[in-house]
Amino acid sequence: MPACTPGGIRSRAIRERSGRGRPHLMHLLQLDVADVRSVQQARLMPSRGLNVLFGPNGAGKTSILEAVHVLGTGRSFRTRRAGDLVRRGCDRLTVHGVVAGEAGKRRSIGVELGQGAPRIRVDGEDVRAASSLARLLPMVLVTPESHRVLNDGAAERRQLVDWAMFHVEPAYSEAHQRYLRALRQRNILLREGRGIRELAPWTDELVAGGQRVAELRSLHLEHLLPAFSSYLEALMAVPVCVQFAQGWKGSLAAALEDSLDGDRARGFTGVGPHRADLRCTVDGREARHVLSRGEGKLFVVGLHLAQADYLARTREEVPLVMLDDLASELDEDSRRRVLDAVHSLSAQTFITTVDRELVGPTPGQTMAVFHVEQGQITPVI
Repeated sequence: MPACTPGGIRSRAIRERSGRGRPHLMHLLQLDVADVRSVQQARLMPSRGLNVLFGPNGAGKTSILEAVHVLGTGRSFRTRRAGDLVRRGCDRLTVHGVVAGEAGKRRSIGVELGQGAPRIRVDGEDVRAASSLARLLPMVLVTPESHRVLNDGAAERRQLVDWAMFHVEPAYSEAHQRYLRALRQRNILLREGRGIRELAPWTDELVAGGQRVAELRSLHLEHLLPAFSSYLEALMAVPVCVQFAQGWKGSLAAALEDSLDGDRARGFTGVGPHRADLRCTVDGREARHVLSRGEGKLFVVGLHLAQADYLARTREEVPLVMLDDLASELDEDSRRRVLDAVHSLSAQTFITTVDRELVGPTPGQTMAVFHVEQGQITPVI
């Protein structure tokens, strides 16, 4: 599915002139953190614009980003084990935030993780599904590990598409979960060496769910892929193309039938939406083979900011942006391009850095600075 149209980063002013109205800025008014890694207790009153967390390595800067991520997803981005996130010697952690969304409406979100079941509360009421948090506080995150999106991460690249689909297409989450349930069951049967008759019901369910996922993806990708390409091209000032491979050829039912012998030998399903991938090229060549580390980081940051830009333009919601260790491997010009792009989104942004002088606001952008050392967070005036 090719999509390589020219374009550029659309500023807030351009979006407002388009007649769609001003996007809603989703942002944190207050963040309270207790017992998250080295952070025993902290309260932050973030700026609506740029928030810079600076301090030495291991000081706790990334732990603050983890706390924000917990607030928006119910989990850490560094570990699957909630206990690893809890401060040593404690049983549980708590993160609480006050979020402002559409029309300035304030929402209270609280998350507890650790020993026992997680607890999520929204406006004082218990919530079962962590996915509901993403609707209240959508966010994009770039960490030093995000380079895998470019180098070796088909799963990470699919997540870029799935994130956008989740936020712009209400029916997508249910369709995707239906497909994944069928996929898990079929793979279990394949690993157990079950026969065709036992596989058939789950194969039929896989086809039904997979076709629905493909339909919804196709509906939005014709707009999403050009947005990715044009955003990256403007950020990097080189011809960029982002294309989508759906994960099979022809009809899904026929592809599964053709791959059945191979699936039984491997013990897993080898074709379908779960095998989809984003193919990124720069000036006609595969991006991962031609970009330097610094250029690669700029490319990856651009992919994630393109997500935020797409959400702002399609849903009129500006997600929160978190950039961990932004300055490493980026020269001054690249850092400025990223900061200008963030400012054009009007997104509330959290950036960590060792050197405070490497990150500064774009003219007209509000900024708050926090010094972090040994788990202590101090506002800098």
